[in-house]
Amino acid sequence: MDRTRLKTERLSLRPREADDLEDFLAMDSDPEVIRYIYPEGPPEPESLRERYRARILAGWPQTGGFWIVEWKGRPEFLGWCALFPLEESGLIEIGYRYRRATWGQGVATEAAAAVLAHGFEVLKFDPIVGVTHPDNRASQRVLEKLGLERDGSAFHYGQDLSFFRLDRSDYERRKTERDRA
Repeated sequence: MDRTRLKTERLSLRPREADDLEDFLAMDSDPEVIRYIYPEGPPEPESLRERYRARILAGWPQTGGFWIVEWKGRPEFLGWCALFPLEESGLIEIGYRYRRATWGQGVATEAAAAVLAHGFEVLKFDPIVGVTHPDNRASQRVLEKLGLERDGSAFHYGQDLSFFRLDRSDYERRKTERDRA
């Protein structure tokens, strides 16, 4: 797992630690935060605690990275953004989840842009994909702002999900165009 620290204009992204477990559980106890993740309802809290603890201790994901997002200069758990294998597909997914108090402030897009750049420029992933519940318009807008394009739907995590994709060549072309503007 990549242990790089990332920074944006407003945010600091640090590698996840075991001490973050309670923040994960608190965030995932909000039904609005997880409504598209667990459409049949959340897992039992102890089951979730053990799953998260096991992932943290194992350094999951082995390929990619998992960052805790905080305000720059003010450590406060806002949520997370990560790059990890999309099930057994061989693809790398960008994923994120945030406390409801951060919604609508551009945190998801700002953090994900830094993680996406790191994924393409440093880790050399190609492509990077994203999946969202078809009704999760906010998450779809984040992926679209990042430059990922809708590419149909796919069955992952036990659901039919909207599928988004960005190839490194398209990312590099768009970056060059932004740098010239």
